[in-house]
Amino acid sequence: MSSAGNLPPATPAFILRGHTAPVHALQFYKRNAYLVSGDSEGWIVVWRLASKRPAACWQGHKGSILGIKVWENRVITHGRDHKLRAWQVTEASLEGETLDARLPAEEGLHGTEREQPWLLHSMEVSALNFCAFAMCIASNAGSAEDAECQAIIAAPNALDSGGIDFFHLPSERRVSVLPADPQVKTGMVMALDLFHQPETGLLTVISGYEDGRTMVHQRKPMASPEENWKWEMILVSRPHSQPVLSLDTLPSKDFYFTSSADAVIGKLAIPTSNFDSDKNIKPAKTNNTKHAGQQDLKVRNDGKIFATAGWDARIRIYTTKTLKELAVLKWHQDGCYSVAYADTLSLGLHEMPSEAGHDQALMASRNPTNSALEVIRQQRSIKAQMTHWLAAGGKDGKISLWNIY
Repeated sequence: MSSAGNLPPATPAFILRGHTAPVHALQFYKRNAYLVSGDSEGWIVVWRLASKRPAACWQGHKGSILGIKVWENRVITHGRDHKLRAWQVTEASLEGETLDARLPAEEGLHGTEREQPWLLHSMEVSALNFCAFAMCIASNAGSAEDAECQAIIAAPNALDSGGIDFFHLPSERRVSVLPADPQVKTGMVMALDLFHQPETGLLTVISGYEDGRTMVHQRKPMASPEENWKWEMILVSRPHSQPVLSLDTLPSKDFYFTSSADAVIGKLAIPTSNFDSDKNIKPAKTNNTKHAGQQDLKVRNDGKIFATAGWDARIRIYTTKTLKELAVLKWHQDGCYSVAYADTLSLGLHEMPSEAGHDQALMASRNPTNSALEVIRQQRSIKAQMTHWLAAGGKDGKISLWNIY
């Protein structure tokens, strides 16, 4: 690790081995109890972080995994086979060992029958752009419980490479299309983020393009749920000279960060209302890092830092406030393609590490019928969930786990 001061180089806390192809997507799951990874051959692995062993493994797509999101008991995956799939992956199935956990690296397993999670949805979406989907929970459902069961998906349009399709789950309907701007040749959509603006509740999509531009669009308020969606562009900016590779937002949704095939990291403010469309908005901050090709960018959920995965096999950590480089992590020998942060969890009385977590460990320690091994296992699980993990996936098929900041 390179940083201010003469500290020794940082080393990964653990290395997860099992993929035989480059790891393109990572996502922590169930309050950091698990890590989900996807590779360029369509394999998905759910790793149990307490033991650093696989809990489930299956080939979910016939092409590379472009993106992974998690939602309640669902793992959503987007593949180069033009499929977006929702899998039901419960803690009971992972801990009950009902799913096949044999890894792709184990010889003779390709093409064999294996127990997969229940496939809830399978939709045709575009994958020509190498752009992963974005997702957020629907906010216009009749109740909070209904909202938790509904989601909006954003993905590149199949016919218009600069356009964006919006789908609804569980209905699998396409509910809207945001066409490419006919006045600007942006090229293909390269990166997406989707959320509800905290102040107004309006659905907001941020898109990064092949020409280095980024745009922010908001859905206009609707008089009724049946009304056609109408979009308004509230920001356009060109922080990069090369294609945008990744973008992510602060938890407060007032700034977003971009990385590109060039060496620039950008920080841009998200407006809450329309702007003068004759003017391009300049980035709030940029940092020419001198390191081209920072493939993936993820902001930690406390909003303090973000990490990038680089073609030069380095993982870099930056502060969100100033874009100052805090650390450079080196272990992988080839390029790094994906990063993910574990959520920083509170130790408050009402914010226990897992759904059962702390109380179970306490009861187990007081119950004389429980073995010491069971108590240790539960304590190890809580410790793993509270660790500030940073995961990085590389071209070598390995996943490095770092405990830093």
